[in-house]
Amino acid sequence: TLMYDDEIYQCVEKRQDGLVSTPFQIMPADSPQAKIITDLFKKWWSEIVLGGQDARWFGYSVLETVYDPRAMHFDGKTITPYIGWLWIGIKPMEWFEPKNDGRLVLYSNYNDQHRDIDCDQQFKYFLTQCKPTYKNPYGEALFSRLYWVWFFKTNGLKFWSKYVERFGNPSLVGKGAMDTEAMRDALLQAHASSVIAVSGMEDVTTVGAANNVGAAFEGFDKKFERSIQKLILGQTLTSGTDNTGSQALGTVHREVQQDKIDADIRMILPTLQAILDALCAVNQWERHEIIVGEQKSIHSDKADRDVKLK
Repeated sequence: TLMYDDEIYQCVEKRQDGLVSTPFQIMPADSPQAKIITDLFKKWWSEIVLGGQDARWFGYSVLETVYDPRAMHFDGKTITPYIGWLWIGIKPMEWFEPKNDGRLVLYSNYNDQHRDIDCDQQFKYFLTQCKPTYKNPYGEALFSRLYWVWFFKTNGLKFWSKYVERFGNPSLVGKGAMDTEAMRDALLQAHASSVIAVSGMEDVTTVGAANNVGAAFEGFDKKFERSIQKLILGQTLTSGTDNTGSQALGTVHREVQQDKIDADIRMILPTLQAILDALCAVNQWERHEIIVGEQKSIHSDKADRDVKLK
C-alpha cells in the first residue's frame, strides 16, 4: 500500500535505479566460465538485486532459483552446455519465516508436504535480511517507520480535498429578504450564473475560507514529503532548496545518495555470492567471486603491480 504513494514510490525508485545501474565483475575474470557467469547475471541482474533490496523495505526477502539443466551458452561459434537458470526471482515474503538460528521455514500452506519445512538455502532459496538480531530475525523494515507519515499525509490530502470542495466557491448569504424561499432560490441560481439582482432593502454577502488556510496546508504537506525523502534518500535536497542551490549542495546530495546505494550493496552482497556459489557448485566449476561497485576500483591492485613491474 505504501508503494502506491507517489512520493514514496519515486524515492524508492531512485534507490532502485542506482542499485540496478551499479556495475559488477566476476573474478577470476580470465577463467573459462567467467563469460558464462557474467552473461547469466546480466540477464537476471535486475530481478536479483531488486529482490534482495526488498529486504530494506520489508525487513527480509526470499529469492528462489529454478535451474535449467539443458542451458546453452553461445559465444560466437562456441556452444557450451551448462546448468543455468530457468527462472530466478522474489517469492512472497509471507510464505516464509526466518528463524533466529539461521533456518528459513516455508509454511505448510505453500508446499506439497502440508507441513512447515526447512528450506534449502544452499541451492534453492536465498534469504536476504536487513539488520537482523536474535530477538528480531525478521529484520528492520524501513517501511514500518513510514506508516504514520504516510497515514497523516494521505488523510490530510483527503481532508484538504473535501475542504476545497466545500469552500472553493464562497457561500452566499442573503439578508433582509421578506420572502426567504425566493431569496434561497435566487442564491442557488446565482451559484451557476454568478449573477443575482436584489432590491435596495436586501443584501447579499459571501462567506469564504480564511486566506492563510492554503499556506498552512502547503506547509503541512511539505513537512511529510521531506520526512519521506529524509527517511528513504537520507536528504531533502530536491524539495529543501526551492529557488536556490549550489555546487556544494549537489555534491553532498550525490554523496549521500551513493552512501545509501553502497549500504544496499553491502546488504545484498552475501546473497549474490551465495547464488554464485550455488551456480558454480551445480556445474562443478571452481569458486568465483562477484565484485559489485565502480569498475575503476576493481583492478587497483593490478594497476599498482603493473606500475611497479614497469
